[in-house]
Amino acid sequence: MELLITGAAGFIGSALTGALRAAGHTVTAVDDLSVTSPRPRPAGLQVRDVRDLSPADLDGLDTVVHLAAHKSVPASFEVGGFEHNVAVDRHLIHTFAASRAQRLLLASSCEVYGEQTGPLAEHAPHAPRSPYAAGKAATEHLADIYRSRLPRGRQLGIVRFFNTFGPHEDPDAVVPAFLDAVIAGRPLTIEGDGAQARDLTHIDDTVTILARILAQPMLLPVVNCGSGRAISVRDLAQAVIRAAGRGTVTHAAARPNEISSFTADMSLFTRVYGSAPQRPLEQALADTLDERQRTWATAGAIR
Repeated sequence: MELLITGAAGFIGSALTGALRAAGHTVTAVDDLSVTSPRPRPAGLQVRDVRDLSPADLDGLDTVVHLAAHKSVPASFEVGGFEHNVAVDRHLIHTFAASRAQRLLLASSCEVYGEQTGPLAEHAPHAPRSPYAAGKAATEHLADIYRSRLPRGRQLGIVRFFNTFGPHEDPDAVVPAFLDAVIAGRPLTIEGDGAQARDLTHIDDTVTILARILAQPMLLPVVNCGSGRAISVRDLAQAVIRAAGRGTVTHAAARPNEISSFTADMSLFTRVYGSAPQRPLEQALADTLDERQRTWATAGAIR
């Protein structure tokens, strides 16, 4: 299979690029490096803006996987936070439609679900509560419009990511923030009361889910990518403390407009692709802690 991956130097993109290449696929890796990542960059990385891609760049490809985005929810409230992602997504969707590539898989987010109860299935309505989430919802609607205009045999699918974590994750996410704090001997800071729950998926499981999706000839219009289980931030902090054998907790003000719970309903994925992988959280945290401790020992601090 010949693929092009945008955001290929990012946390998920670099891991997916490496796994697909190791499996014998040909992957063109593209990233503009506007969002830094502690992961090693893929070999042969093309440093370019997604908006510079033309239909000729996609011609002859089996699949384009679009992972490039500015993903910070708080930063999306700043001017341009919404517009940038939508502009990049629209350009790539339009470029794909004008090309001869066969499939486009777009990254979306559980943030499009907003505040809803219970496991979140793909048919649940959009209820975004941030410019980032609104941008992802807009991209999904654009995908619906373009999908209806594609010739028979060409496909446009969406994967909604929940919270992926693991080695080399950006330090601003909750798991690496907790791990860095315990390594440095600082208290783990919980925003609010810590009852907010998140569906955490190890990076290896996320890559396995994506590889299974890409291995099938047909893309689903929308499919979740998560573990199907959630843990409160309060319990996550205690799990990190157990993994490290030390640590204390402090509390800060709650984040404005924060969603109380995200849990992926993985029943659609299971019906089509088989049981979703679920690395035990304790093992996944221990592996990630080991990596970050090595990074601290080598560099003295997480960049």
